[in-house]
Amino acid sequence: MEVLLVYTKLKEASAVLASKLESLIVKAGHRVNVKDVDSLGDMKFDVDLGLAIGGDGTILRTFYHLEDPETPVLPVAVGRGGYLAEVGPEMAQVALERVVEGSFYTERHMRIRVEVNGDPVADVVNDAYVSAAEPGKVIEYSISLNGLVFNGIVSDGLVVSTPVGSTAYNFSCGGPAVDDTIECFVMAPVAPVTYFRPLVVSGLKSVRLDVQGPNATVLCDGFVRREVSSSVRFLKSPHYAVVVRIGSGALFERRLRKRLGWTVK
Repeated sequence: MEVLLVYTKLKEASAVLASKLESLIVKAGHRVNVKDVDSLGDMKFDVDLGLAIGGDGTILRTFYHLEDPETPVLPVAVGRGGYLAEVGPEMAQVALERVVEGSFYTERHMRIRVEVNGDPVADVVNDAYVSAAEPGKVIEYSISLNGLVFNGIVSDGLVVSTPVGSTAYNFSCGGPAVDDTIECFVMAPVAPVTYFRPLVVSGLKSVRLDVQGPNATVLCDGFVRREVSSSVRFLKSPHYAVVVRIGSGALFERRLRKRLGWTVK
């Protein structure tokens, strides 16, 4: 087995844990490529397993650096966030041992393909955020859903998220938390000026956002950015985000518990 181990130098605990797990992988007779998330650049790796140690940013970026987009990833949460992760540092070694032994299963989560002006940009795991290119400005846009058009929407931006990403930025904008077993697009405006409310749309449909006026940008999963001069299209990706699980309960319930804290028992 060949493993890509990604960690962040910004969190000392992440680097320490990465060293321990690297030793465990080598001791088990497998190969491992260890990378700090900020050194990845445009590299892609042909491996059997991705191991991401850190917060949401590190975990999400690991998916983008796999040659096969459906290579399974074991996320280990260090610090805040880590909503995709089932285990923290205290369970990381046990989880990895189970993976090495073959005592695990995988979950497949819908991704959204983002196309700008007709060109593919990214297959997002969490969300895409469309906003004005100039900070502090609003944008005016229309949304087309299979022939149904919402015109003249004005807001700071629009968040389009996957079900897994619905408890992230979308939730902060008043959008609904959606069970990850449902394949859909979740759309929430950011500080709308005109009357427009969050929508949940079947993943079988195609969504197009047309920008009027000044150029906009789209930010995919928090780090892939492109300028938008006319339109952004969102459609269900043919690829899934494949996540390694060892059996600590359903992801949706864990995400809600983590997001809502003391209000959920």
